[in-house]
Amino acid sequence: MRWIYRSLVPASLLFPFAAQAAPDSAAPQGRRVAIVVGVSSYERLPPELQLDSARSEAARVAAALEQSADFDEVRLLTDASATTLQLQAVMQEELSKTVQWKDLFLFYFVGHGVGGDYGEPRLLLFDSDPEALEATTLGVRDFAAQLQKWVPASRYVIVTDAAHDSSLNGLVLLGPTGNDWPVIGQQSFIISSSGPRQPAQAGVFSKSFIEGVSGQADANGDGVVTGSELNTFLILAVPNATGGRQLPTVQSKYDPGIEIVDQRKTRAEAAAAGPALPTHRVDKAKFVLPGGTNQKVQCRETEVRACDPSCYLFDVLAGPCTVWATVDGKDYSTTVSIAGRGLYHCDMVDGALGCSAPPVQ
Repeated sequence: MRWIYRSLVPASLLFPFAAQAAPDSAAPQGRRVAIVVGVSSYERLPPELQLDSARSEAARVAAALEQSADFDEVRLLTDASATTLQLQAVMQEELSKTVQWKDLFLFYFVGHGVGGDYGEPRLLLFDSDPEALEATTLGVRDFAAQLQKWVPASRYVIVTDAAHDSSLNGLVLLGPTGNDWPVIGQQSFIISSSGPRQPAQAGVFSKSFIEGVSGQADANGDGVVTGSELNTFLILAVPNATGGRQLPTVQSKYDPGIEIVDQRKTRAEAAAAGPALPTHRVDKAKFVLPGGTNQKVQCRETEVRACDPSCYLFDVLAGPCTVWATVDGKDYSTTVSIAGRGLYHCDMVDGALGCSAPPVQ
């Protein structure tokens, strides 16, 4: 029951910008680019602080963005490849040359954070040193400035899952919440997996996030997941899955109309292509055409073959087959879809050629 925890969520979090006008639909829509970071193994942290699922969660998020959310480019950095220098190099040396002002850039992080409980939140990468945290971690303010400098998009989405029930050298491992980040432009959406001083349960937020960007957050079914829709979906789904113990926190000044996912083009292409054809094979199908002359049949990936008055086809792809016959000097044709083995009987009915298929078993 997803709605059971509605009373736990303040209305201002659900619809903080409901009265604002919708964004200009004529605004140019560019590419969608993402960097997903997941760190399970930390080079300089003790064994008890290594994380079990961060790497795999990041991989699933990256796959969902690419395969379900129609992102144009997704970079995945995990464990040893997720160093501070490597992340900065990808942004400064690669994305700075390809991301343009009309694009959307999404940054997703799952791993350790620190400083969220005393106002100086930082993200820990693979090579972060507990003896030199300030120099070897990503402070959210510095990172936000780097993003705007090196990745010149017009729309930014930042998602962090960096709050764990553990400590490092006396520091609680709590990363940033949504409001810990500075405002990044007018079109931005920044959300954390949990609230202030609130540890997150492993895997819960990433599962809900994947479901949301894959289409479940699209409340009005228009093929677009906006910031408002994703926020509403997450702040209902995550408490529902955690018994109310975890509540994602969005930056209060986010743009509710920012289009994070746009599946309209893919949906239109799928509709134009029609229903997908079956991929299984049929071991044997018999066609019987008792009337007329010049009877023929052709199925997928087969040659046209005579069927006077019957014929067998072996090991053919399921799906549409075309049948021809000449009756009283006039040529007729029809299509029948074969789903399994059996007898397909074709004859003239009410002046048209038609075929009956065996019952589905």
